[in-house]
Amino acid sequence: MEIIVTDERDDRFIEMCSSFGCEVRDPQVVLLLSNFGKIVGCASFKVYDSQSAEITTLFLNSYDNREKISYKLIRQLEKIAIDYEFKSIVVSFDSKEDILIDIFEKLDYRFVDELLMKKEFKISI
Repeated sequence: MEIIVTDERDDRFIEMCSSFGCEVRDPQVVLLLSNFGKIVGCASFKVYDSQSAEITTLFLNSYDNREKISYKLIRQLEKIAIDYEFKSIVVSFDSKEDILIDIFEKLDYRFVDELLMKKEFKISI
């Protein structure tokens, strides 16, 4: 599997978002996960505030290895956010029953309010 770093203008990202009924127009850092030339997942983040990035999409085309693929995409987004010198990353949910909450909890994200999770980066200087 290969991770492709791109942005919100990438036709592959636009197509994947559309297939999930989502349209993204804000500037985004986008990751596409390709498996033998086929896009099997994508994730993106945008600026949330001066200190934080916000994960705005995490879409997977397969139930196979769902957790592993999610971890791979989220971890890579975190690395890029750190490279951009963000201090934390947030993700919001539509409901407490979202199936991705467990994945984010395993990756050390914590709820900071009803539907917003946050992870502070431990950056050594």
